[in-house]
Amino acid sequence: MASVHESLYFNPMMTNGVVHANVFGIKDWVTPYKIAVLVLLNEMGRTGEAAVSLLERRRLNQLLLPLLQGPDITLSKLYKLIEESCPQLANSVQIRIKLMAEGELKDMEQFFDDLSDSFSGTEPEVHKTSVVGLFLRHMILAYSKLSFSQVFKLYTALQQYFQNGEKKTVEDADMELAGREEGERKMEKEELDVSIREEEVSCSGPLSQKQAEFFLSQQASLLKNDETKALTPAALQKELNNLLKFNPDFAEAHYLSYLNNLRVQDVFSSTHSLLHYFDRLILTGAESKSNGEEGYGRSLRYAALNLAALHCRFGH
Repeated sequence: MASVHESLYFNPMMTNGVVHANVFGIKDWVTPYKIAVLVLLNEMGRTGEAAVSLLERRRLNQLLLPLLQGPDITLSKLYKLIEESCPQLANSVQIRIKLMAEGELKDMEQFFDDLSDSFSGTEPEVHKTSVVGLFLRHMILAYSKLSFSQVFKLYTALQQYFQNGEKKTVEDADMELAGREEGERKMEKEELDVSIREEEVSCSGPLSQKQAEFFLSQQASLLKNDETKALTPAALQKELNNLLKFNPDFAEAHYLSYLNNLRVQDVFSSTHSLLHYFDRLILTGAESKSNGEEGYGRSLRYAALNLAALHCRFGH
């Protein structure tokens, strides 16, 4: 039988893992992780081209898109990703975040005030319509809409985010100095990788619209092309449940949940998620609005086709 993930071709809303429907209505907002990414962008603009090699800058540019569109990750993981691309810049980012987190609230406010300077001048550091420029503008706008109490809570969250990152860095350093046997070190590393992945999933709050679309697109593509690189079934389901908690009518999350449950041969949960997907798809009117009554009927036909493929998969 063909791979179960070929059922992606039966999905009118997803092609090659790309989500076409824009139904996740959560706007962008500022988080401690996004502040850390803003610090990275700011440091990249301040660092001269001579200080960073062409290869390092190329690696940083390749790193930026996943950082801008992906879900929030821990500070220690962010440091590691930057260090792999440019160790010098990773040190500068770490110092800037440390000064901001250990300073005062006005330091964070001044940082956001200075971000607007990136667009000033005849030759600005960032173009307003670029991917980075749009991200900066969204963050500046989102921050300007916060009340004082919300700004204070954000700064408190930034301090906690920094402290957790520092604690993780110290723990990693202690583990390296332990000098245990190679087999034990390998086992601990595997356990650490799992714990970091689970921590990243659990610590992330509701994703913004772009983050959710990127996450679903990425995971659906991995399930179709290379399942081993996708999140584990338990970790992926936990993240999907987090998405659905904030938006139960997010149809594409139900469909990815359907694919994920097929990985573990859970017929009940697979059927449940598949039916929820087409229920939500019809309720949102995404197909009928664009294609009239034909779109509504097509959704029902896709639902029947997917359900038939599901029962065929389990030999019913």
